[in-house]
Formats: sequence, C-alpha cells, structure tokens
Amino acid sequence: MYLQKTKKTTKEKIFDVSLDLFSEKGFDAVSIREIARGVGIRESSIYNHYSNKEAILDSILDFFIDEMEKSSITDEQMDLMLEESPEMFYHAGSKMFEEKMNDPHMIKIWRLVLIEMYHNPKIREFFLKELIEAPIKAWTIIFSVMMEKKLIKQADPERLAKTYFGYAIYLLIENFVLKYPDEPEKFIRVMFDDMEEHMNLILEGLKID
Repeated sequence: MYLQKTKKTTKEKIFDVSLDLFSEKGFDAVSIREIARGVGIRESSIYNHYSNKEAILDSILDFFIDEMEKSSITDEQMDLMLEESPEMFYHAGSKMFEEKMNDPHMIKIWRLVLIEMYHNPKIREFFLKELIEAPIKAWTIIFSVMMEKKLIKQADPERLAKTYFGYAIYLLIENFVLKYPDEPEKFIRVMFDDMEEHMNLILEGLKID
C-alpha cells in the first residue's frame, strides 16, 4: 500500500514559487503579481498568507536558520568525535552539512543570499551575522577545544577559523554564483570533497609531532 503524498497548502506553494523566482531573478526583480501567477492564484490571495513580499523573504531566511540548527553537533558529540581524531570530527560534521545542502530549498536559499547580499540590506545583515560571524565563532571554539585537548599545535584559533571558513565561502560563491549550473546537486559532492581536503591540509600543518 502506497502512502498518499500530502498536498501542499497555498502558503507552501507561495513559499516555493517565491524562492524559485527570488533565486533565479533576485528579490527586487520579482513582483507579488508574478508570484501569484506562478502559484495560480489571484494577487490579493497572497495577502491572506503573507503581509507583503518582505514577509515571504523573512520566512525563507527563518526556514534556512531552522534547517541549519537541526544539523548542529552537541558538545558531547564533538568531544566523542574528537577523541577519534580531528579529521573524523570534521568528516562527520561535513556529512551532516552536506545532507542539508542537498535539499533543493537550501540550494536556492544559498544562491539567493549570495546574489543579493551586495544590495539588499536585510540579506546583507543576515549573511554577515548568520553565515560569516556565527560560523567563524563556532569554528574558533572548535579549534580552541582541539588545542586544549593537545590535538593540534597552539595558534590563534580565530585566525584558523577565518582561514578555513574563508575558503568555504570562496567555494560557495564560485559554485552558487559564478558557475551556477542547471543541476547544482551534481557539484555539491565535489565541493564538499574540496572543503574536506582543505581542512585536512590545515590539520596536517598543525599536527603535534
């Protein structure tokens, strides 16, 4: 017996169509009328679910944060994986992040944020706070823990975090903006292999003899 797929609500359809259009054309280039046409409803019906276009963008950014928080690693899990090796810890975390990135919604949100961060104040603030400052803070803590456990040499943990994450941002811009393909799922595996190779290079240089 096959389970019947749950039919999407109108609000979910508005979310999906908006995200498709925003990630293709940019936020400012899309009108409420165009979103309504894509959903197949009257323009006035949009306002039964969202107060305006900005509210749709807010829901998209909130969705992104909620999904990313689901893939976070607890302190206990971090300690256990670090006992194996720093490389094992990174590999496990990378796999969790990759699974999230394979969600078509997340791919489109990454693209939207990266193409809009230069001229949309809300997205620029979101990018800086959630996708630059928060990850660098987290990686600063991780590198500090590695040093405390004498898994790597003493160094400036924040500088190490920026060295690692700066390369990750470069890969995201390269793949989601400059080389954005028709089927981005195909390059995600290669991108994450590249990120992991870069981290292993950093860790190799920090190993305690």
